[in-house]
Amino acid sequence: MARWFCLLFFCLNSLFVLAQSDVRPFVSHNQSPLIHSFGLPHAESGLVTAKNKFQLISTVNLASNSTNAQTPNEIVYFDGEMFRLDFDLRYGLSENIEIGLNIPVVKHSCGFMDSSIDGFHRFLGLSGGARAGVPQDEIWYAYIQDDNSYFNIYEDSFGVGDVSLRLAYQLVKGKRHSLAFRTNLKFNTGKKENLIGSGTFDFSFQLSGQTKGIGERPAYFFYSLGYLNIGNGSLLEDIQTHNVVFGSLGLAVRANKWFAPKMQFDYHSRIYKNSTTQELSGYGLQFVLGSDFILSKKLILTAGFSEDVKINNSPDFVFHMGMNFTF
Repeated sequence: MARWFCLLFFCLNSLFVLAQSDVRPFVSHNQSPLIHSFGLPHAESGLVTAKNKFQLISTVNLASNSTNAQTPNEIVYFDGEMFRLDFDLRYGLSENIEIGLNIPVVKHSCGFMDSSIDGFHRFLGLSGGARAGVPQDEIWYAYIQDDNSYFNIYEDSFGVGDVSLRLAYQLVKGKRHSLAFRTNLKFNTGKKENLIGSGTFDFSFQLSGQTKGIGERPAYFFYSLGYLNIGNGSLLEDIQTHNVVFGSLGLAVRANKWFAPKMQFDYHSRIYKNSTTQELSGYGLQFVLGSDFILSKKLILTAGFSEDVKINNSPDFVFHMGMNFTF
């Protein structure tokens, strides 16, 4: 645990001694097999795409799910890896309006990172949650409540997930502070039976902003807060909530011409109710750490990883990669 706080302190301290930059938060949200497919927006910056410009944001999240729980009336078993590739295309319709389309591609498969993740946790002194009691390198997703089996998945699956349409409006665009209002409509285009889609029509809105510190080498602070309404039709509709609050806080800075380290916390309120397991009850909170690699003004690559701060509600490890291309 001490090494964990030392790592956080090092990153926070670095942010205030590095050079000026204009960077963006991580494109991340909870990658749990029962949460990723809902219309839960990721963190956003306070800037919309410039007028008559396109922006392609391609993001890969490789999540390792390894947890289980058993109560007198519930059995939860999540063991496998999920590959999710998001294609997010945006266009600046005017100086203040942005439209966008997001298409996810999802694959559930047997895990191959289990031993590496166990070693990573031991190195940082982190808890692996229920990972120690789960066999390595297999896939099995199951949920049983009161002898009713809601799903039992033990084979690989692949498909296009739930497509989303997006709209954003620039509320404030200042030298040190920018703020945007964003909305998102998610359609139930993916198959919910194999956890590719959610089976629901979801609507969300959020305020996303960014501020720049004072001085020659300011830090950048990102924040977002929003509301998600989840429709009917999910696999666990009997215990699903319909109203979710979410938000993010992040810090980032440009260390030099090519390198911009950043860190972020992502939160959402509970998505399931009437469950006594950690996997389905309560809020979700994850920590993301990584960096942007600025290849040019038009092309930025991102790499990082996330850890579950609230154990078992989100994957205990997610490897994150991204590309942002403006044209």
